[in-house]
Amino acid sequence: MNLDLQKAVVEARAREWLLVAAKKAVYDTVQQLPANIELFSNLATAQTVTAKAEEALREAGLVVYEFSKEADGSGGDKNPIPGVKIQAPEKPLYEIGKAFEWAVEHKQAIIPASLNVKEFEAIVDAMKVKPDFVTMKVIPKATLAQDMAAVLEGVGE
Repeated sequence: MNLDLQKAVVEARAREWLLVAAKKAVYDTVQQLPANIELFSNLATAQTVTAKAEEALREAGLVVYEFSKEADGSGGDKNPIPGVKIQAPEKPLYEIGKAFEWAVEHKQAIIPASLNVKEFEAIVDAMKVKPDFVTMKVIPKATLAQDMAAVLEGVGE
């Protein structure tokens, strides 16, 4: 199944890249002639197909990652499928109101009348002891190899 998903990404990307190159050539010579409407329509379709194929492969990678975790939730295969890499940073979860109160009290991560979320999260990430209203959660994200065709060379043969 995963090999099929990987091949689908390779095929979708290859078709999209060919159409992108054709689109650039068209733009370089004659832009937006009625004769080119089909090309632009095909490109839009190819981009949609590629996005769906990539999302399916990312989802498959996340499923394999989740199933490869230990019983306590630790671990997990960060390279569950060739060409798929899992990044699993810890993210703070908190109530925004409590975070704003904390920021005002500590005179950090505030901009006039609101919480600077990015700065607050950076501060919390750096703290050894987190405020009691903050819990940390690992939120995995799957990324795909740019050259999936190279990854597939020799796989499944």
